[in-house]
Amino acid sequence: MSAPLIQVTVALTKGAAINTPTGAQSAGTSVVVTDANGAQPAVVLTGTETPTPWSFPTSVATGSVSVTATDLDSTGATLGTPVTATFTEAAPPTFQPTTAITLTQGVAPTASVRSAALRK
Repeated sequence: MSAPLIQVTVALTKGAAINTPTGAQSAGTSVVVTDANGAQPAVVLTGTETPTPWSFPTSVATGSVSVTATDLDSTGATLGTPVTATFTEAAPPTFQPTTAITLTQGVAPTASVRSAALRK
């Protein structure tokens, strides 16, 4: 049985605008999520994502997860320094599901029930 995947949202925080060191237009940010299953395909964010700009949903395996964001210009060159964040994704809560019911023949014990009126 494989480990359960956990739904997460990757959201980037962007700073104030600065000039690109390459002189080319900014094209977006490439984001790579890596978990116990390996690296997921890169997602390029442009700030036009809905409902929340600079974010996307994905699923990760429990355990160690890293996310690397690399700003890119329109030629594909890296702008600035990539940013990496790591965290540990906990396993979801568990429970013991009911799998069977057994009926045993016999006489059920009787209970004595007193009404409120009789107690007065």
